[in-house]
Amino acid sequence: MIKVKRMDHVALRIDDVDASAAFYSGLLGLPRVTPEMGAMTPAEMNDFRTVLQARTETPIATGGMWIQVGDNQIHMLKSERAHGRVNPFGAHLALEVEDFAAAKQTLDDQNVPYVEAPDGPPTHQLWLLDPSGNTIELWADRTTT
Repeated sequence: MIKVKRMDHVALRIDDVDASAAFYSGLLGLPRVTPEMGAMTPAEMNDFRTVLQARTETPIATGGMWIQVGDNQIHMLKSERAHGRVNPFGAHLALEVEDFAAAKQTLDDQNVPYVEAPDGPPTHQLWLLDPSGNTIELWADRTTT
């Protein structure tokens, strides 16, 4: 069984980083934050993105920004649409799960297809599609699972 702890972030697809920054940080007053990618070097992050892009067959985002909203975040990604395909580089809903292995086993048991992230970040991650074709990210901290 999958036990969701909380909603972590929502990722929106954007066309213009500067216009989005002006709207979300300027007009709405929400602070921009720097992504926390653990101890990954830029080269390791590039390798991670390249492997994930190959697994999903979706283009890597070409820019973006993260905004803090209380305990949650909005990840804004300048990316192409990926109709009917898992797209971790585009719009998605990210849910933190209590037990990553149990969540993955539930998906396997129910024959739900997913794409798992390569090792690298301080989190386990996988992405799947909901019945309407929206990308959903399930993740858990590697130190707690």
